[in-house]
Amino acid sequence: MSFGDQVSRITMRQFPTIISFYTQNTPYQTEAENLATSCLRWNLDHYIKAIPSFGSWELNCAFKPFFILGELMERKEPLLWVDCDGVFEKDPQWIDSFDADLSVRYHEDLPEEHPSRIISSTVYVNHTPEAEQLLRSWAVHAKQMLLDEEREEEFWDQMALGRAIRNHTDIKVSPLPLAYAKIFDHPQDLIREPNPVIVHYQASRRFKHQVSTEFENYPS
Repeated sequence: MSFGDQVSRITMRQFPTIISFYTQNTPYQTEAENLATSCLRWNLDHYIKAIPSFGSWELNCAFKPFFILGELMERKEPLLWVDCDGVFEKDPQWIDSFDADLSVRYHEDLPEEHPSRIISSTVYVNHTPEAEQLLRSWAVHAKQMLLDEEREEEFWDQMALGRAIRNHTDIKVSPLPLAYAKIFDHPQDLIREPNPVIVHYQASRRFKHQVSTEFENYPS
């Protein structure tokens, strides 16, 4: 489902197409509509798709790299994934981070393998073979981690992305500025970035327990 097919604003370079999905018949639809409205406000190309739930919040999150990879292969252009609870607060510009194969926000003060070191709420993906390779690795790690019978912690897709990045040090990954992935109520984010481009409203805190916890519907 698309919320618009608008022409991107042109600055020095064309801003990437915004992509996202939300689980249908859930409150996430309202979040996605807010994201679409903000894209329209700034005349941004965007594609936001409704998908059926795979059976749990974890499973739905694990679909993210598969979805991004599919869109990259189909569209053959740079893409900017934004979680459906994100909103563009101001007109975005092409930034140097978009010259990499992939760009994502880091908590650089956290250890390499900390589950919160990488924040995947906004992810830039370039149209390069290296970016495609990294997305495939992200998808593989997501499936492996989610189906690990010995795991005891909740699965987050950013944990799988972290593993993929650590396993592909030859691929150019750049840090995404805080302005493109600010968390609306995070104390440090509020101090460090008073004028964000994208703000995320952490819908998972409110809605993830409204999705059932069945695991057998994971896509193979």
